[in-house]
Amino acid sequence: MDLVLSTVGIAVGFAALVAGLAGCVLPVLPGPPIAFLSLLCLQFTGVYDYGVVPLVVLGGLSLLITILDNVLPVCGIKRSGGSKAGILGGMVGVAVGLFIFPPFGIILGPLLGGMAGELIAGNSGKQAFKSGVGSFLGFVVGTLFKTAVTAVIAGFFVYGAIHGLF
Repeated sequence: MDLVLSTVGIAVGFAALVAGLAGCVLPVLPGPPIAFLSLLCLQFTGVYDYGVVPLVVLGGLSLLITILDNVLPVCGIKRSGGSKAGILGGMVGVAVGLFIFPPFGIILGPLLGGMAGELIAGNSGKQAFKSGVGSFLGFVVGTLFKTAVTAVIAGFFVYGAIHGLF
C-alpha cells in the first residue's frame, strides 16, 4: 500500500468522521452519512478492507437513522396531541435555535418552537407545552440514535486505521 495514499485516506476519513460527529448535534449536517464516508475513505484507498457486508449494514443504518432523525420530532409532537402548526414550529425552532443561541438553542429550539406553533394556532398553553415537550423528546431521541450509530462507525474507522497502518 502506498504510504501517501494511505495517509490521505486516513486524513480525509478522519475529517469526515469529525464532521459526522458534529452532525450528531448540528441539525444542518447529516452526521451518520458523513461519518460513513470515513469508512469509504479507508476502503477505497486500500488502508483497510471492511468487506461488503459491514459497509452495506453501516451505510444502511446511516441512511435509516438520518431519515428517522427527521421523523422522530414529528412523531413526538403527534404522540403528544400536537397539530401541524406544532410540527412546523418545532422544525423552525431547531433551525432558529441553531443560529440564535448555540449550543443551547439546539436544545431549546424544538421545545419553544413547538410551543410557539401551537400557541399561534390558537391552542391552549397546556397543549402548547405538551407539543413542545414532544418535539424536544423526539429531537433528543434522534440525537441519541445518531450519536450511537456514529460512535459505532468511529470504532470501525479507528480499528481500520490502526490495523491498516500496522
